[in-house]
Amino acid sequence: MKEISSIAMNKNLYNEIIRYISELTSQRFYYLNLADDIANSILVSFMNSSTFTDPTGYSKDYIKSVFPKAVEDVFSYYQKVTLQYCLTKTNDHSVSEDISQEAIRQLLSSKNKINDVYSWLRQVTHNLICKHYKFKANEKDLHNLLYMETSSLQNVMESGKIIDIEGLDPLKKKKILASQEYRDYCAMLSFNSIKEYASSMNVSEKVAQKRKERVIRNIKSKILLAIGWEASREILSYNQYNAIQKFIRELLKIGCNGEDIKQNSKLNPKLAQVMKGIERIDDWGITMVDNCKFRLYLFHLSRDKQPITTTFYIVLNEKNHISVESCKKNEYIGVHPIPANIQILKEKGKSLWSYEKIISLLK
Repeated sequence: MKEISSIAMNKNLYNEIIRYISELTSQRFYYLNLADDIANSILVSFMNSSTFTDPTGYSKDYIKSVFPKAVEDVFSYYQKVTLQYCLTKTNDHSVSEDISQEAIRQLLSSKNKINDVYSWLRQVTHNLICKHYKFKANEKDLHNLLYMETSSLQNVMESGKIIDIEGLDPLKKKKILASQEYRDYCAMLSFNSIKEYASSMNVSEKVAQKRKERVIRNIKSKILLAIGWEASREILSYNQYNAIQKFIRELLKIGCNGEDIKQNSKLNPKLAQVMKGIERIDDWGITMVDNCKFRLYLFHLSRDKQPITTTFYIVLNEKNHISVESCKKNEYIGVHPIPANIQILKEKGKSLWSYEKIISLLK
């Protein structure tokens, strides 16, 4: 910090002031050697005060009273020095502000003895600048990868298009290229028509069309799982999808007629209880929990317009046999109807009501 002018006071008094400031500093900043900087700040304050006209008027109470402000001034100076160093490297004030604040935060949280605060701050600040630009480069790579995956995903989800996996991560792409699903897909593409495809398998065109649908669904499922999808019907392979559909139909029989289902006898009563009152399935969804474990959601809107939702935790093995681990009927909490005299704006993207109005309607 800036050197202070000489102070006309008794040497013993000066030493006593420095000793007491050092004592306070070491009590509050055990790992940091801040005594000199804080002492300088307090002595400057002492010089500018009315007490300076009579140096013998110094007291410990006075030092205690100015100590917090002195600490603030010292760390403000550290921040300024660190910020200036950052600016010389980044020419970006916003980035420099963030880095300088992080450097001060690390200084305060350090559990190692730091004798030379300025050197330590300079080194840590430099490391943080390097880290910032390293992450920035990594973010650029990640952005490019996500962008390419997005393009591939759009291609996969659009029906009728030839599936392109060029934009996928190289490791994921390699795994897909080596899969049976991809080989089946390429084999199907090698034929110019369904007729040729059917002829190659010695089956009817109707059967060939079904097999084509199976091949396309299987490769889409493979790709979606590879890039991390977990909650969608599309993650199911052709046989898995059919197994789930069959399972839902069997569950529906229980809801309508109380018929038995081919499950563990201990689960049958629970299944019947959960499916009670469900006459049809208006919608369903599925989420992968683990490799072969799924959460299956069923939704039904009853005749009196009351929603009924159920959740089944199921295991779908390699042979596509389903076993139920547990199931429950989800609790219905309530509906907030829109008042009859309220007209909903149709303009896309506009907020219908202010936050205050929404809160007032919930009371």
